[in-house]
Amino acid sequence: MNECVVNLDLPPEERWQFLKLYKNEVNELLECYISDFVGADIIFDAINEYKDLLVPNEYLREIDGIAAICDFSSNEILVANLYYDLLKFYLGCTAFAVYNGREMLHSRNLDWHTENDLLSKNSIVFDFQKKDETLYKSIGWPGFIGVLSGTKPETFSLTLNAVSSSDSPEIAMPVSFLLRDILLNCNSFEEAKLEIEKTTIMSDCLILLSGIKNEDKVVIERTPKRFKTRTSDEDYIIVTNDYKLLQNLSIKGNILQESSCGRYENTQELLSNQIPMNDQECINILQNENIMMGITVQQMVFHNNTGKIKLIKTCETGQSGIQSGT
Repeated sequence: MNECVVNLDLPPEERWQFLKLYKNEVNELLECYISDFVGADIIFDAINEYKDLLVPNEYLREIDGIAAICDFSSNEILVANLYYDLLKFYLGCTAFAVYNGREMLHSRNLDWHTENDLLSKNSIVFDFQKKDETLYKSIGWPGFIGVLSGTKPETFSLTLNAVSSSDSPEIAMPVSFLLRDILLNCNSFEEAKLEIEKTTIMSDCLILLSGIKNEDKVVIERTPKRFKTRTSDEDYIIVTNDYKLLQNLSIKGNILQESSCGRYENTQELLSNQIPMNDQECINILQNENIMMGITVQQMVFHNNTGKIKLIKTCETGQSGIQSGT
């Protein structure tokens, strides 16, 4: 199961029915997510009020459709889909966008601790279509309907990195659902940039957004209500797990953030020495011993100008590649 079509012409309850063939994988992943919320009864007690206020009905109906084919309730699946906003300290990442004179290459390591390589081996490219035409693609897992990494072919790509601020969280739109909305509704780099900057969100994050021209690459540093947008005069821009522009009190004790500067500096050194001309050269940077972490589960390259995707599953047993094109 390398790439699956999500047919947006179908009623929301039916869009993920292809997951019937992968019920075991859905259950295993959901059990993994939910286990991290053991004892957090306050989350489950409040989920009904939260979803009625802030989760689009279309997404709730999609989740109901997934609940009908697995062993978990709709509320449990929704909580699992809120994993980033609620437990983002598990998730790191190194990402960069680079313009090589011909095209924009948007690359990233997704660093997320899980047991038994569950996230790595179950990674999937989801192709969201209407009338048999690709609108956007994301890289995710069975049972997860939001977006942490996605591309709108020939328009822009975006990826999320974790960060922590001292700002209070907000009862607001989950970040992964916002990114999916942006991929669907925004038709330009500038539109996407504005939506990421202005929308109140549930938790802190760093968004790497890149278009198809050299000047169209930014890192948008977010807290729930504040933002700063970082640009670059180089042919590349890099993001790891710390704020560069946004004023913020230091958050201690997070190993991902504590390693952030080292990964950033090593990526910068490699990119300043040689601009990658293809996805394999981008992957080589992501796999550098000073950049790739032991919890890296996915490595990917989005070719913004064409919509092609290169995905590497970094399982302990080895690596397997997926090529995806429009």
